[in-house]
Amino acid sequence: MSSFAHPYARALVESAPKGYDFAAFEAAVGAFAEAVEDNAKLRAFLLAPNVPREAKSQTVAELSRRIRLDPFGTRFLQLMLKNHRLLEAGEVLKALRGLLDEREGILRVQVTVPAPLSEREQKMIEAAIAARTGRTVRTHVDLDPKILGGFIARAGSQIFDGSVAASIRRFQTQVEGKAGA
Repeated sequence: MSSFAHPYARALVESAPKGYDFAAFEAAVGAFAEAVEDNAKLRAFLLAPNVPREAKSQTVAELSRRIRLDPFGTRFLQLMLKNHRLLEAGEVLKALRGLLDEREGILRVQVTVPAPLSEREQKMIEAAIAARTGRTVRTHVDLDPKILGGFIARAGSQIFDGSVAASIRRFQTQVEGKAGA
């Protein structure tokens, strides 16, 4: 993640009006970021040094209206435009989600498994990690057939390795420890 994304997200959270609807902001700016990502002409227009800033500002205002972004959110996008950071709105959204999750005590966990999980299995993994961390857990599941069985969960710098390979390694360590005694 870019070094500027966290300061922008923090500034957004700290300057938002009381009771601000961050979910609506995330949805609208997510649509904006996707439109910029998918539309090469729009991206080129916003990047072009020969296009006056006022024209870019009017475009941002019109896009904000179309995605139903509130005035506070529109001002935030205008600030990002002014500071040449508008095309990185998606990065700021990721940082914002992280800040809001932290504030709400939610731990986002990347879970890697060899095959699709049932909802029950996913809930069991979330419950196990929640019990170890004391936080509410939300998972994103990726598939990797190289994992023979079990799962590997990553939450920031923490790794919860419940894979078959890790179990075998732990067993080998225990056996070697007893054999050497």
